[in-house]
Amino acid sequence: MVLSQKNRSISVPKGITPLEIFNQYMEPMSAPIMNAQINHKTVSLAEPLYEECNISFVDYTQESGMRTYLRTFIALLSRAAVNLSDLRDPRIDFEHAISNGYYCAWGSRENTPTASEVEALSQEMRSLIKRALPINIISMPTDSAIEYLEQRGEASTAEMIRTLGRCYTPLVEIEGHRDYIFGNVLPNTSMLWDFILEPFQDGILIRLPKRSNHKEINEKTNQPKLLETFKNHIELLRTLDVEEAGPMNCLLRDKDTAAELVQVSEAMQEKQIADIAQEISSLHAERGVRIVLIAGPSSSGKTTTSKRLRTQLITNLLRPFTLSLDDFFVNREETPLNEDGTYDFESIYALDLPYLNETLTKIVAGEEVELPTFDFTTGSRVFKGNKLKLGKEHILIIEGIHALNPELTSQIPQEKIYRIYVSALTSITLDRLNFLSTSDNRLIRRIIRDSKYRNHSAVHTLAMWNSVRRGEEKWIFPFQENADVMFNSAMLYELAALRPIAEPILRAVKQIEPEYAEAQRLLHLLSHFEPIGLRSLPPTSLLREFIGGSSFKY
Repeated sequence: MVLSQKNRSISVPKGITPLEIFNQYMEPMSAPIMNAQINHKTVSLAEPLYEECNISFVDYTQESGMRTYLRTFIALLSRAAVNLSDLRDPRIDFEHAISNGYYCAWGSRENTPTASEVEALSQEMRSLIKRALPINIISMPTDSAIEYLEQRGEASTAEMIRTLGRCYTPLVEIEGHRDYIFGNVLPNTSMLWDFILEPFQDGILIRLPKRSNHKEINEKTNQPKLLETFKNHIELLRTLDVEEAGPMNCLLRDKDTAAELVQVSEAMQEKQIADIAQEISSLHAERGVRIVLIAGPSSSGKTTTSKRLRTQLITNLLRPFTLSLDDFFVNREETPLNEDGTYDFESIYALDLPYLNETLTKIVAGEEVELPTFDFTTGSRVFKGNKLKLGKEHILIIEGIHALNPELTSQIPQEKIYRIYVSALTSITLDRLNFLSTSDNRLIRRIIRDSKYRNHSAVHTLAMWNSVRRGEEKWIFPFQENADVMFNSAMLYELAALRPIAEPILRAVKQIEPEYAEAQRLLHLLSHFEPIGLRSLPPTSLLREFIGGSSFKY
């Protein structure tokens, strides 16, 4: 059997696995390998190969590789918790990323884990790694898998598997203990090499190796505002009993309960925006707040949040005016460059910061200013006679990716500024071991928006997403805790609503494209949710920014 790998052919026996191919025929990579791509489809390193194909390997420095490490870690964590009979409650719920790690709720949440319990769990995991146990994928008839999970008390996971509607369901097995894990895992426990578990809030914080240097563990960061935002959203999920996909799918199958879920989710967001507007109004009266800064990563819903906030500010007898940061770009030839020599429009230094601060200082002082307009054709700033003077009741709204960066408004009195961070902080999980990445939520939004409004294929959006994420890591996330308030733009029902729109766009990605593997992963993710129609979404819904039908103009 002949395999193709980076413009060379390799003769291998049938039934060989990617791990065996790598060990026998390949040069070491810069980091440990995590999975393989066969004809642009992600497969386990233990997958036997029987046909000629193209093969490439994914290491820990890549997003897909890091996900494989994380999934394997979760499976091992579940096995280790079951092994420790002296734990007060061996159930661990994997909830969301936070503080440069991952937060797990402990048991029934009635008991906070002690340092000794967390250490015992860590030691048990290291023992399982040292024993080099095989990690098997057991393909069970779905009815049998559902029965097995229900007998274990995993009714939510069983319900989610019903939604998938497949004849067979793969379960990950370590020493006879089986769990449903979304995606590929490593074939042996010894392929995990390091981690840190520590008590955190009322649960556990997991820190894993850095992608940039797999020999070092990610440093813990302090994110109290982000954590509080997650907690508030999770409380709403618990109130509705829809913390996981299984119970939510039960509600979505019924027309009336599905409509109520949409109404509650929309009402919750509107209440948050109204509360923010009320606080701004109070601070406008108390300390003279004149500028509202709104920042967030790509496809977080900043624009709709800004428009809905504008409406709520008017009900508080304020007159908002929106200022675009795009009009404060430096002239094209002064734009910073990327390493490859292209213009770096994502850099904060693509903005004329001294001129912006000078303009804002005059506006806050009540002076009349002439506002610039950036001509993207000529790459230069022009003036068209647009003037602005804020009256007592006016307030300025500025939206942009750099809005929370202190350099943006370094010369403005800080008491005159109110900062809002917007992001789709997905709190619902597939089940207790499979959490949803907030970046996946935003990526699906962007794929839909790019297809509908920019005539971009999913291939185009997927190809540029890593670059977008690097920009967010550099220019947005380091400043999110500067916000006075965080607004969670994720809807409870969101993935169920996005599924029927995203699926045909993702299915259009052909296997010959390198982005095929990621398109298939997102399709598999969406398949865990019962799809719903869009008629019940109000025209002011934040999701309308991406799917269309909004009453706002963009």
